[in-house]
Amino acid sequence: MDETFEESGVTLKFGVVLASQPGFARVSLPDTDNLRTMWLPIAYPKTQDDECYWTYDTGEHVALLLDAQGEDGVIIGAIFSDADTPPVTDPNKFGIRFKDGAMLEYDRQTHTLSVTGVSKVIVEASTTIVLKAGSKVTIDSPEAEFTGKLQVDGLLTYLGGLEGSGGGGSKFTGRVDVDGDVHATGSIIDVAGNSNHHSHT
Repeated sequence: MDETFEESGVTLKFGVVLASQPGFARVSLPDTDNLRTMWLPIAYPKTQDDECYWTYDTGEHVALLLDAQGEDGVIIGAIFSDADTPPVTDPNKFGIRFKDGAMLEYDRQTHTLSVTGVSKVIVEASTTIVLKAGSKVTIDSPEAEFTGKLQVDGLLTYLGGLEGSGGGGSKFTGRVDVDGDVHATGSIIDVAGNSNHHSHT
């Protein structure tokens, strides 16, 4: 007959991380005269085909299951405590906050996903990246650089001027309306003969 949980001698313990490495940690148990465990595996959502990794910090409060001899077991997760309190009080928020101040947060009440406090973001795809918004996409940056071709299917509007150079020149197909003066340092060639060229004496 299989042992029950109580008969197996497995106990729930709480402790503090003494040392850690990816996937494993050693824990001090205050309620057992600060007994130090062996290196114990940390339970993760996925560890085979899909992998989740998270290294615990020294001093982090954790919960673990240990056998009767306290030699084998598993760390089932980190827990908040009086020393390490939750960073938010709003139950509508899900988030991950990092030591360097970076944060990923989703607010289900305002339907807002925020990524803040990072110095660099890299998004890389082997084929296509699609950004789609119901009304507007705003890029708020002093500069934006495109290293390849840029196609605009809708109306292109600019407010701060337009400047370009290099390549094989510029080509416009269709009617061009200019409200103001046109200054050219080279020749203006009108194949239709409607430029009204004439000389002043």
